[in-house]
Amino acid sequence: MAPPPPSPPAVSLKVLLLLLRVLTGVFLVIALIILSTNSVTIVSQGSALKFHFKDVYAYRYMLSAAVIGLVYAVIQLFFTISEFATGVKNPFNYQLDFYGDKLISYLVATGSAAGFGVTKDLKDTFLALVALDSTDPVDKFFSKGYASASLLLFAFICLAVLSVFSSFAMAKRN
Repeated sequence: MAPPPPSPPAVSLKVLLLLLRVLTGVFLVIALIILSTNSVTIVSQGSALKFHFKDVYAYRYMLSAAVIGLVYAVIQLFFTISEFATGVKNPFNYQLDFYGDKLISYLVATGSAAGFGVTKDLKDTFLALVALDSTDPVDKFFSKGYASASLLLFAFICLAVLSVFSSFAMAKRN
């Protein structure tokens, strides 16, 4: 009788954490690019109005959350790669992971929620109040708002999973 086939190599927890940190950074970079380039020119009854993302306070908050989250993700990515290369984890990193992941995940989650809420409300209100020649530009503007909010939500999910792992690491350390 032949021996059973060897089991596939297990994915290391360190590799998973590195992958989640990279995904978080990628989601935040893409959200930042989409949001910061979001503008529209609306033509209504012969007059043109230029509308930028910075004209909406919740979009500014989304941008701030994405920038702060991206800075944190880059710092954490550096520490994770450093730990991965040396095999030694600084005791300070346990606390940075634990508190930082929780704080930044909440910041990114509230940015995402603000984006979803304001996009829905503004789109409905805008289309109801303004007589437009075409709704395509408005739809594109608010679709980009939804896309940015969705990417922030995906970044939050990655950070939430990382937060769970950092909680386990902190408990195991103590």
